[in-house]
Amino acid sequence: MKKIFWQLMAVVAVIGAGWTMRAQADDLNYTVQADLPNNQINQKVSYFDLKVTPGQKQNLTLHIKNSDSKEHRYTVSPNLAVTNDNGIIDYSQANAKADDSLKFNIKTALSKKQVVTVPAKSSKAVTIQLNVPEKTFKGVALGGINIVQELSGKKQQASSGMAINNQYAYVIGLQLQESDKTTIKPNMKLHSVKAEQRNYRNYVSANLQNDQPVIMHGLKIKSYVTKAGSSKKVLTTNKENMSMAPNSNFNFAIGDGNKQLKAGKYTLHLTATADKGKWQFTKNFTITDKTAKALNDTAVTEKQTNYFWWFVALGVVIIALLGAIIWLLLKNRRRQD
Repeated sequence: MKKIFWQLMAVVAVIGAGWTMRAQADDLNYTVQADLPNNQINQKVSYFDLKVTPGQKQNLTLHIKNSDSKEHRYTVSPNLAVTNDNGIIDYSQANAKADDSLKFNIKTALSKKQVVTVPAKSSKAVTIQLNVPEKTFKGVALGGINIVQELSGKKQQASSGMAINNQYAYVIGLQLQESDKTTIKPNMKLHSVKAEQRNYRNYVSANLQNDQPVIMHGLKIKSYVTKAGSSKKVLTTNKENMSMAPNSNFNFAIGDGNKQLKAGKYTLHLTATADKGKWQFTKNFTITDKTAKALNDTAVTEKQTNYFWWFVALGVVIIALLGAIIWLLLKNRRRQD
């Protein structure tokens, strides 16, 4: 009986192999550590939290340890911190557009992107040059140093079947300020409201801005959309545990992405709270016939989802398994006879 069991498992494995999406990911075989300098404000954190002075020049050092049995190349990119559309501070965008309210872009004070080769089973120190501008800046300047292991030549080549290449990245945060404490408080502004599409799903998008040089923590948003002049909610989204980088903006999505958009005049109602601050916005906007048609024609909604081929595939697998079981049982019975 045990033999039959393992034979069945082999059949399942063979059948399953035809339906498996192969994932090719770099093993996380390296670590990165910052060498915290004497002007570090908070010694308990692992990122750079520095008190600086106008015109200061300083070398920042981090160590890349390669624990793999072969050498690897790493791309080291100093980036500006921005807020992505999920309401998360993002340090990985090399070409991030600076917000209009930003006075000091930390990326301009850091040396350019570099590629570092680290031999197998060893570590290497990497230096990033910091040149603080002569002109004073208020609040906090926020960025990060993004470290990514480059893919090997073999992993860059397309292979048969469906494959996913994942790259793990380390980020060492970098926060600069010219005083130990800041009394500046975050502030939110609502700039625009429009219909848009993300990953083939329709939403109403509200562009929100933190126009102050300080991080906005614990951001919580309650929002809904009504037809203009009506109190009936047509779209609703509530979200919490978000944050915003200093002097940044992001597009907050309202709706579940499963509805067709209808042309007409609408009103957005949005309340945001963070860091003991509260902001309430009401803004009218219009979805034109042209916009609604263009978005609806390319959108994938819940009603449009077709599971027919999923059921066909499941049926094929079940039939194949039943056939394999019957065949193995008959084969085993013949042997016993």
